[in-house]
Amino acid sequence: FGSSRSRAFPAPLSCAVCPRRARATAGTERKQAAEMGWGGKGKGDGVWVWQPAFWKGGGYGKGKGKGHRGFAIEKKVWIGGIPEGVTYKELHEHMKPAGAKWTEVFEGNGKGTGVACFATPEEATNAIATLNGSVLNGASIQVDVWERKPKATEAAAPA
Repeated sequence: FGSSRSRAFPAPLSCAVCPRRARATAGTERKQAAEMGWGGKGKGDGVWVWQPAFWKGGGYGKGKGKGHRGFAIEKKVWIGGIPEGVTYKELHEHMKPAGAKWTEVFEGNGKGTGVACFATPEEATNAIATLNGSVLNGASIQVDVWERKPKATEAAAPA
């Protein structure tokens, strides 16, 4: 019974559970990797070990974690008067002719406002000149220079 069961369910080619088999196949995998031009030992000895996604760490994924905070202040413009229901995609399509690289539509306390980021400060000033007062989804929007929001301690300090 035991021998037929082992043939029916073969062990994986390489894993941490069966180290003898993993060591036997590690040399073959390394040789195949060298033939494919990957060369060198790389990380570890060629033994693959399963890890859950939360152990792997790494980046935020495609397009996530960037935001407008990665752009310099002089490359950003503030957008006001955005009608309710406008998405960042619609705003980006509206700002793209001026050269916008990134757009956001704010919610919560900043509802009705947004930001557009550009590659150069010149593109940002050109966007202010050309798109201020333009119409987006039936409403006129204001495009102005981006100013850093004052911190709560500065706003609360007596003048």
